[in-house]
Amino acid sequence: MADLLTIGASASQLYKSALTTVSNNIANLNTEGYSRQRVDTSENTPNQLGTSFVGTGASLNGVFRSFSNFTENNLRQSYSELGTQSQLIAYADQIIDIMGSESAGLSEVLDKFFTAAGKLSTDPASGELRKIFLSEAGSVAVRFRELAGQLDDIEEQTQSEIKLKVQNLNNLTEQLLSINRQLDKNTHLDNQPPMLLDSRDQVLLELADIAKIHVTERASGAVDVRLDSGTGSIVIDGNAANKFSSVFNEAQPGKVEIIGSYGSGGASRSVTGGELGGLLNLRSQVLAPVIDSFDDLAKTFVTEVNAIQTTGSDLNGQRGTELFAIQGSLGAAAGITLLQTDTSKIAAAGLLSVTPNATNQGTMIFEVESIAAGTPTPATFNISYNTVNGYAINGIPYTPSADGNINYEGITLSLSGIAADGDSFSVVTNTDGMGDNRNILLLARLQTKDVMSGGGSINDGYADIVTTVGSQATLAKMSQEALQVIYDQSLEAKDRISGVSLDEEAADLIKFQQAFQASAKIIQVSQTLFDSILAVR
Repeated sequence: MADLLTIGASASQLYKSALTTVSNNIANLNTEGYSRQRVDTSENTPNQLGTSFVGTGASLNGVFRSFSNFTENNLRQSYSELGTQSQLIAYADQIIDIMGSESAGLSEVLDKFFTAAGKLSTDPASGELRKIFLSEAGSVAVRFRELAGQLDDIEEQTQSEIKLKVQNLNNLTEQLLSINRQLDKNTHLDNQPPMLLDSRDQVLLELADIAKIHVTERASGAVDVRLDSGTGSIVIDGNAANKFSSVFNEAQPGKVEIIGSYGSGGASRSVTGGELGGLLNLRSQVLAPVIDSFDDLAKTFVTEVNAIQTTGSDLNGQRGTELFAIQGSLGAAAGITLLQTDTSKIAAAGLLSVTPNATNQGTMIFEVESIAAGTPTPATFNISYNTVNGYAINGIPYTPSADGNINYEGITLSLSGIAADGDSFSVVTNTDGMGDNRNILLLARLQTKDVMSGGGSINDGYADIVTTVGSQATLAKMSQEALQVIYDQSLEAKDRISGVSLDEEAADLIKFQQAFQASAKIIQVSQTLFDSILAVR
């Protein structure tokens, strides 16, 4: 009877523990990071009675987590890669919203500026049209500065985000180090409290959201962690933890150094995933190129406009001066200012005029095609032609270039028609800018002129910036969609092993309840039999 009572008593304790475990699973259905727990039992050593073996019941080996290192590692990796894309997409979309806006972008004010130049060319002496032109020029300068300021705001936002992610990385590292110390108090993984292991894995998942990590588990369940791979920068090694910091280069927004205080110093190359990796990629691959390209666009715009303005003649018959300037130590776009406030200083007229000799017999016409920027205002010079020697400038023989133009001291003259023997032309400084629109026409045509270093017009250069960022955002969104599928599959695989299913727990609850009741019945039967024996006289 004693054996029967012992078996019933141990079984009731075993199934009481099983019921408690199931109840705990149900209670933690929505607890983040909780892994389903299960009881592990084993048969007791049977007693030998002669040639037979009689069972002695079962024992509880322990309560263990339903867990797979393989699925947990896959979840961490997919979570890290998904976080990388989310940061790039968020900020790239922000850049597109700023620069691609019809009302807040640059394209509209550029169009208005060049349209104003075109309208001024129809009546270069008009004071009203000159006011409109200067107003639109001022709007262009303001818009360049506004957009540069908004890009600077994004740069500052990413700086703050990176600092916050690095701080979170350090905080999580300290938490994990504390968990490691608790785990090291037991030498074997099977002896560890499930809740402590769940806390460890939750911290590792949060670390993976910040940066891609490589995890090595020790016998006790404590972990060593490195960034990216087994050869990456140390996060935790034994009982030593790294402390990271971020260093920014104000002159080069794309250059960010992540510095560690332990082991290898520079950790930037090891930050290849997670939200922190996404922010670093954003700054180096998207934000810095946009800022550089926008500054190049601003420099080109100012250079080209000033080149035309300073090689023309204003309303007073004076050589034009620069319309824009780039001031300050900030980027070119942030430093654009409008220099001119006097409408009479707009150099709408050509700097030079060509006057044919009254006795010329030919049909030759000379036009001032262009004047190189920085070319000094030339003194009057004479171009003559005779059938024996061809052209001469101030009496010195000259052969036109292969394209048929005359290039003299930075001045390019185009030729059309046929010169007769003895024809001559005087090239003089233009002193009458009232009805001359030659220079402002050049400015209006700048809108479609191929002036960017990579080819295309100024408008094309701006469109290229927006299009490039848009393409990068689109590719990132495509990657995100694919990575989301992988992450969902990894999460589903973990849930199948570690997740709490109410249907399964309800079935186990009924099963263990019935087993507990049967165990109690064993005890009752044992007592009844024992009482029966005592009742025998």
